[in-house]
Amino acid sequence: MYGLVAGTGRRSTWSTQMHVLIGTDGSDDAIAAAVSGLSLLAEPTRVTVVAVLETPGEATAGLESGFAGGMVSDAEVRTAWDSAEKEGRTALERTSTQLSTDAPVDLEIRTGDAGSAICQLAAEIAADVVVVGSRGRGAIRRALLGSVSSHVTNNAPCPVVVVRSGTDG
Repeated sequence: MYGLVAGTGRRSTWSTQMHVLIGTDGSDDAIAAAVSGLSLLAEPTRVTVVAVLETPGEATAGLESGFAGGMVSDAEVRTAWDSAEKEGRTALERTSTQLSTDAPVDLEIRTGDAGSAICQLAAEIAADVVVVGSRGRGAIRRALLGSVSSHVTNNAPCPVVVVRSGTDG
């Protein structure tokens, strides 16, 4: 199909297929952002919900000294990873059960930096749009702590819908 790119007069191809990628941490704000963001879009044909796990502190404890070997046992590291994965699955389940869509919903857990992982997954699955929440940090906190939504907005291979915390759909 063809359509016009708004305000340009140029023709662009577009499809009735839409794959939406939703980033979540399972918090109430993230779930509200997912629901609100999805309601702003046409009905998707597929939805992927992703939770990105940070490396547990136990996995890197003691490595900052430059000496080989951590300060905790392998069992403690495995337990920390298991806990993080359980938290990720819970985040995905909490979010996906609140979505109003007839489209198939895929659940993904990734590890690493959340912004980078979301952008990488968006490219891998050829997402048409990414939906993420924003906690609305001020400029100083955002500069110091970084922002997943800012990273995704600036680096995603597709359009991004950012829903600020406390907004209604």
